[in-house]
Amino acid sequence: MSTAEPIADPVGPVLQVGEVARAVADAAVTDNPGCRVDIRDRGSYVRVEVEGGECVLRRETIAEELGRPFKMSELELIMPSFVGRIETGGDVFRFYLGTSVRKEASS
Repeated sequence: MSTAEPIADPVGPVLQVGEVARAVADAAVTDNPGCRVDIRDRGSYVRVEVEGGECVLRRETIAEELGRPFKMSELELIMPSFVGRIETGGDVFRFYLGTSVRKEASS
């Protein structure tokens, strides 16, 4: 949990507390190298905030954190909200601000 100033342009999921939320929070750190990731525990929910206007979550990384197979539909069940826009798929969820152009594509 961070005590630093809030991220100016956060994106990411808001999750119900539990095993999957912890795994998703850890996966956010792994899947977004070089980005600040703040995990804000609010008691009944956890807010995962990634700087830079983009947050990528990979099914494979979450499964590794859980130590079991994982389907992205499990994430949908515990995600009552999110910050930014979202692209969903069977293997990757992407939260972003602005257009859907990926950072690596715009360089």
